[in-house]
Amino acid sequence: MMQQGDDFRMARKVAFADTDASGRAHFTSILRYVEETEHAFFSSLDLEVMSDRHGWPRVHVDCDYRAPMFFGDEITVQLVIQVVGKTSVKYTFTVRKGEILCAEGSMVIVNVQV
Repeated sequence: MMQQGDDFRMARKVAFADTDASGRAHFTSILRYVEETEHAFFSSLDLEVMSDRHGWPRVHVDCDYRAPMFFGDEITVQLVIQVVGKTSVKYTFTVRKGEILCAEGSMVIVNVQV
């Protein structure tokens, strides 16, 4: 199970389809990259992201964009678990291009039984 302080990183390249007309990664792409990293983290812990019994909807997201990312840039997304509640988890994230901080923020997800 997740614990406060758990840390997970994943690298990827910015895809052409994720860029806007200016050639920069569209702001929504960054949140998709964070979600992909979250799903890989869950998988590494043998946790289901979604099943016919439960899911993890987002109830709060904040993101500050610091520097642009372009098609082909190699980026690393890092998640750090901040708070684990009875049904919710809050984590912070950073998105970096080498040493350059491109985005940072936090997300709260809640385990909902369906």
